Amino acid sequence: MARKIVKLPSLSRVTPGSKATLELPIGPTYENILFTASGTGLTTAAFKRIDVLLDGKVVQTYKNLDRLIAINSYYNRSTDSASQFMLHFFRGELMDVVYRRAPGIGTSDVQTFHIEIELDSAAPSDIAMEAHATVDPEPQPLGVFFKVREYPHSAAVAGQVEIDKLPRGAFYGAIHLFKSDVSAVEVELDQVKVIDATKSVLERMQKSATPVARVPQTASATHIDMMLEGDVAQAFKTDSVRDFRVKMTLDTAGATDIVTETLDTLQGVG
Repeated sequence: MARKIVKLPSLSRVTPGSKATLELPIGPTYENILFTASGTGLTTAAFKRIDVLLDGKVVQTYKNLDRLIAINSYYNRSTDSASQFMLHFFRGELMDVVYRRAPGIGTSDVQTFHIEIELDSAAPSDIAMEAHATVDPEPQPLGVFFKVREYPHSAAVAGQVEIDKLPRGAFYGAIHLFKSDVSAVEVELDQVKVIDATKSVLERMQKSATPVARVPQTASATHIDMMLEGDVAQAFKTDSVRDFRVKMTLDTAGATDIVTETLDTLQGVG
């Protein structure tokens, strides 16, 4: 069925220091949502935490708009800014149209679907927002989609740091380590080393990805991308492993935001 580009209902509570909320109509399948914003002196700093909720459960979260922009930029998507930014559910980097459409947010079997955007107290006093979406009007159940979660981690010392508390059960498509100086990464599944590479090696592979070359955000992050051939089957399956750990080499001590993208269901653990 032909896609539609539709204007969504007005956002509520679009005022500095509040949480702007978009309640999406139930029925269609959502491929993306485009937000348009305006305001005197508007910058990305106006937009703090962004949450996507299905049936009241947070399924995607971004620390702020800059984080969303960084991830969109990594996947070579259209340019975002403070005045226009997009949430992508359709995944153009996957290898065929079936895979690309599959993570769309079907809503025929959910009760609520809404997005919350925390606005900074210093946001422009005249800030305004509206939203549009590309939808497939054919009703479809939610099914499997990409969850996006953030796990903050702090290291008191430099050197290799081991993370063994990431949730098991989902398919891991990508892990983004948001710290500027993560210089090397190892990933082990049941004590089998499946990734062992420096940041520069990872980035070279990512720039050669197909069908969509990645754009590593080298100044702010190191990326672990399991689907460089656009094949969902290459995601790390963790439901049957007993041990899943990521080892990252930090050139300096400090905080790392670990952002995971997992293929999962609403009831899943990813």
